[in-house]
Amino acid sequence: MIILFLTVTSLAKGQTIDGSKIRFDGFYKTKAEVYKQDNDTTYGYLRFYSTGKVISVSSDGTANDLKAWFNLSHHSVSVGNYKIIGKRLYFPTTEKEGGGTVIYKGRIKNQYYLVLRSKSLINGYRDREKFYFVAVPDLN
Repeated sequence: MIILFLTVTSLAKGQTIDGSKIRFDGFYKTKAEVYKQDNDTTYGYLRFYSTGKVISVSSDGTANDLKAWFNLSHHSVSVGNYKIIGKRLYFPTTEKEGGGTVIYKGRIKNQYYLVLRSKSLINGYRDREKFYFVAVPDLN
């Protein structure tokens, strides 16, 4: 009876912490986006935790550059809680400073590749992005 209750509770929450669906030993990164005004290049990064937390940031750095500071305690990351139902992934992230939120939803193609749509509640901007997994050795 207890096992049934726990299974139903997990399904009801829609939360699956399953390492076979997403990876926790690195970051998911978009392809480079080059801004025409100043030729600046940035990437979108996501980091998932086995606790159900996710963080996001835009940066011009490499995954190795982010390794030292891209974590839950950093002041400039956006934080949220993700849900996985089957191959579907959903999460909002909210900036710690400023409070702006972006909603992400999409599909887990495999543990190395995500296709997500995003919508900014800050300015209404919508996008469709592909995120590719980058392993980060010795990630804390």
